[in-house]
Amino acid sequence: MKVPPRPGPLAQAFGSLQAWMSAHGVRTARLSIGTVYFWFGVLKFAPVVPGAEIYLPGRILSVATFGLLDRFDGAMVLATWECLIGYCLVAGIALRLATFLMFAHLLVMFLPMALWPRQVWHTFPFGLTIKGQIVLDNLVMIACGMMLASSVPRSGTAARFGRLGRWVSWWDDRASRWMGRHGVLCLRISMGVLYLWFGALKYVPSAGEFAGFAGRILSNLSGGLITPAVGLPFLASWECLIGVGLLLGRLPRLTLTLILLHLLLMTTPLLLEPEEIWIRFPFVLTLTGKFLIRHLVLYGAAIVIISSLAQRVQGWSALVNPFTRGGAR
Repeated sequence: MKVPPRPGPLAQAFGSLQAWMSAHGVRTARLSIGTVYFWFGVLKFAPVVPGAEIYLPGRILSVATFGLLDRFDGAMVLATWECLIGYCLVAGIALRLATFLMFAHLLVMFLPMALWPRQVWHTFPFGLTIKGQIVLDNLVMIACGMMLASSVPRSGTAARFGRLGRWVSWWDDRASRWMGRHGVLCLRISMGVLYLWFGALKYVPSAGEFAGFAGRILSNLSGGLITPAVGLPFLASWECLIGVGLLLGRLPRLTLTLILLHLLLMTTPLLLEPEEIWIRFPFVLTLTGKFLIRHLVLYGAAIVIISSLAQRVQGWSALVNPFTRGGAR
């Protein structure tokens, strides 16, 4: 009987990483989302944050409550709302309530796209401001919320409250099953839309406020060898390639490798461009800083996608080689 060859140290290391991601992928996504929610919620209580970044969210809630709350009260309610979501997600308590509050919050956060288009659109319907890109980031948050909701055990308490309770429990069960089956697919598609859209914006710097800053990132990392005029199209092509790969499901190993490298690149400004990121280090963020910190959610989402893909291919030795034939599509 032929004994199969023993995996080498590198294969064993990747196998251990695969096992960790499979076991902790959803938990990592939960912690990253919870951290962002709690951080941004607390920031709304901070007096050093520019008033425009406080009152615009407050104005959203004021409109959502038909004027019952003014902008300041709306901002404080929204801050408490976000802190509650973040605390529950990070602590791992009342997750059913947290995911419900999260979905409601994300729906409210899409209102500026229709109510105040100038805050969101630089050039409608393609060019987005930084605030618009933050709003569109919520697509990934929604997909992550779907996975979190499907992973929370259902207590069946609603079924005890008569016919209405049984009806709610039946729909809750169907929704949870659907989200469990399609959560990763929705996550992959939402990330693909974001990468393709934000990448395409960098081909037209005048259509996106973040383009100039993104071009300087590569220039600074290369010591000036890559000018923004060259680095920006390169970064745009990089992000568009990721987006197309995610949407089409082609070359998944290459796509996921590019995602991780891109996320590492886009977090370097936290240390290299502190004046652009921090109002007061290490807690109070500028609007650009908030946009970059939200990449924590993309890290968690990427881990979930990678762990899902790794279960469908022949181990990490195949996954880490982006040009190996076969594997998931």
